Amino acid sequence: MATEVKHLRFQKQSRLNRVYSPDILPRLQSLLADLADIDFACQHKLAAIERGLGDESIKRRKIALLWQEHQESRAPYVAALEELQEQAKDCFQQ
Repeated sequence: MATEVKHLRFQKQSRLNRVYSPDILPRLQSLLADLADIDFACQHKLAAIERGLGDESIKRRKIALLWQEHQESRAPYVAALEELQEQAKDCFQQ
């Protein structure tokens, strides 16, 4: 029982001594989950293109377009991650 009390005391103290904003971690997790969803969808579409029948040159064009769309859809999330990284750095430089 005494161990639990010490543990709770430690948790309370660590919450009070945080040097970063508590919203950074949930935002980071959300951005990473969104990027994972985008990547998964792209891989699924890529696999469908590769499995499909048809001219290889058409497949290559479809794949090139897919990668372009993939990068464009990821760009705002990557930018948000970079902003979040700067916020985290600022917390530790104060």
